[in-house]
Amino acid sequence: MKKISLTLPLFLLLGCGSANLNPFQPSISTQKMDAQNAWDELDGKSVTLPKSSKTTQTPMQEITPKATQIAKSMLETSDTIPDWFYSPPQSDKYFYGAGEGMDVKQAEAQALDFIAREIQTTISSSLNINQGYSNNNGDSNFYKSVRNNIHTEVKKIQFTNIEIMKTLKVNNKIYILVRIDKQKLFNTLKTQFLMLDSKIDNEIKVSKNYSLLDQLITLNKVEAQISKALSQATILNTLNSNFDIQQYSNKYTNYLNQKIEILHKLTFGVNSNDLFSQKLIEVLNESGYKVSNNANIKIKLSKQIRNSTTMGMAVSRITVNIQVMAKNKVLNSTSLEVKGISNNHSQAVAKAANNFKEKLEKEGINKLLGFE
Repeated sequence: MKKISLTLPLFLLLGCGSANLNPFQPSISTQKMDAQNAWDELDGKSVTLPKSSKTTQTPMQEITPKATQIAKSMLETSDTIPDWFYSPPQSDKYFYGAGEGMDVKQAEAQALDFIAREIQTTISSSLNINQGYSNNNGDSNFYKSVRNNIHTEVKKIQFTNIEIMKTLKVNNKIYILVRIDKQKLFNTLKTQFLMLDSKIDNEIKVSKNYSLLDQLITLNKVEAQISKALSQATILNTLNSNFDIQQYSNKYTNYLNQKIEILHKLTFGVNSNDLFSQKLIEVLNESGYKVSNNANIKIKLSKQIRNSTTMGMAVSRITVNIQVMAKNKVLNSTSLEVKGISNNHSQAVAKAANNFKEKLEKEGINKLLGFE
């Protein structure tokens, strides 16, 4: 197995797009802005905003009545859809979002979704992670999980300090313009990231007092957290290019390489020598595990075979039980159901063995062995 080499570039600060994301769960600032002042600011004039009162975090589906009243109090009417709906302002300091709906709550939800899509599109267009963590056949499951986590983490953002800039009623529809302070959003997300980063560091530090096997189990569990942390760090770098993502990338690279080093020290033994054991050994080798007669970890396979004939074809249904043991202690126990169909039962069993290997690869050998 190759050692990991992560390269995470800095990202663009602004962007726009049409990626489909679900609405976020915002929190609405209860400050009221004068509509004319809002437009003065958009025209490039200086605006002094009133200090905000206590911010109340609520799901988007439950936008506070007070915030709704603020938007309604600013409501104007027009015969035409405003230009800012099609082209919201762009700024180094703020995210602007425009939305429409049958009422203020729905329009505000769409405006926040606009901002969410802007963040997601910026990340998607800028992301260029070098794939250094892969197994022998070139898969990059870890980086796929990082990319998937980025999408998930963006969707989970709870916006704060939302400012209502403008509301307009056109033909029974409400149009709204909101903005979010980028620095304040960055500070909130950075606090969340640092908490996760500290948790990862602590878990790995504590595991150093235990056996290599326990360290491996810890590192396998922490790998998912590292994927999440890298996703959060990527978002932070998108919001602020001065965020030093490389120091965290280097640290996580070291943690993942520790796992590879431990794998080279541990050995695994399989109790039998049939087709199913051979398939298991193949997957172990492909995943970087060593197989030896003098093994630290023993893997015991047992099978229940049920043969039948259907429409002249031999069918073999097999339950494969997998038990993982170390120092006479059962670490994990699981089972897989596989099936093979052929001209005779011998060939059907062979096909079932191939199906067994495919399931091992799909489920993930670490999960089946109880390491995550």
